[in-house]
Amino acid sequence: MDLKKPLLTTLLTLSCNATAEWIEYSVAANGDAFYFDNTRVQKDGDLVDVWSRTRYQSSVMGASSYQSLMQLNCAEHSETTLQSTFYIDNNWSSPAMATNTRKQPEVAITANSATQRLADMLCE
Repeated sequence: MDLKKPLLTTLLTLSCNATAEWIEYSVAANGDAFYFDNTRVQKDGDLVDVWSRTRYQSSVMGASSYQSLMQLNCAEHSETTLQSTFYIDNNWSSPAMATNTRKQPEVAITANSATQRLADMLCE
């Protein structure tokens, strides 16, 4: 009985990844590539929840890729990370550590950043 919840969570995660449509929305000068899942964007007024991924050109503290669920506040021009995971591979399959599910503080979106480009796309 105790195995049902982890199994269901795994199946849902695999199911979501199988139907995801990851769209590249930015490439940094250093080669880092940024993607968002076009199939799971959720809008509620000025708030946009979006899954985002980064593939690092060079390892960042042992991580080669990163995935997060973030919330963009279009009215406040800010972002909040709701969940994040670093991965040791560049295909988002081997977590470097447990997923951080603690909501992070809201921060202003930096001008000319990848997040700014994403907000420009999703906050229309």
